Amino acid sequence: MGNICRSPSAERVFRRHLPGNNISSAGIGALVNEPIHPGAAVLLRKHGYDTDNHSARQIDGVMLNDADLVLVMDKGHQATLMKRYPSSSGKVMLLGAWLDKEIHDPYRKSDEVFKYVFEQIEESCLSWCSKIGG
Repeated sequence: MGNICRSPSAERVFRRHLPGNNISSAGIGALVNEPIHPGAAVLLRKHGYDTDNHSARQIDGVMLNDADLVLVMDKGHQATLMKRYPSSSGKVMLLGAWLDKEIHDPYRKSDEVFKYVFEQIEESCLSWCSKIGG
């Protein structure tokens, strides 16, 4: 949603495991220009991922048009993007698709929830990497 917790975490995991690819994140209701949430940043650093230089941004039609694949966290995000940008609907998929799960927002929740969500994100990203060659 806000592009400060889940999507920048997934972006950082993908960047490490799919080097040389153009990977970015954005939010449906982005907290524009905000850094990665401290709860997400702690977990990323703990697992060896970079947290520098993130600035939340709002998704738009140009980004969707330019993307080969758009991964979203839950079915609500998927439905919103498909409705707003129907020409891109064929490339909008769930991050947790291969694990048959949606990844819920940890914003304003406990450290334990952030940890659980991070584990889901990392597992989901690695599943995608194995499917697309990372």
